[in-house]
Amino acid sequence: MNMIVSRKFVALLAAGLGLSVVAGCNTSSNQTPTAGAVRSSGETAPTDLQLLCASKTAEELKVTGGNVLPVSSMPSGENAYQVNLTFDGGQAVCIIDETGTVQSISPA
Repeated sequence: MNMIVSRKFVALLAAGLGLSVVAGCNTSSNQTPTAGAVRSSGETAPTDLQLLCASKTAEELKVTGGNVLPVSSMPSGENAYQVNLTFDGGQAVCIIDETGTVQSISPA
């Protein structure tokens, strides 16, 4: 009876090892993100500028709780960025320059 138990144990161990090997394989040879993927290309605003836009937008639009979050950003002209923001009840667009000066905030 011990031999039957040990054979089952070995079979389960082999099956587990096989699954872990298969799970670790990367079958995709294309490592390039698709055109619609997040951060697939282009330059984004530095994090500190995105957060500054979120803070200023919360103040200017009087967002309850101040929960304004940046969802995307991109260059906007020379030395400036457009930061797209979302909050409970709406969206907004903030234009900020590289020095941290908010040029405009508009509900979207």
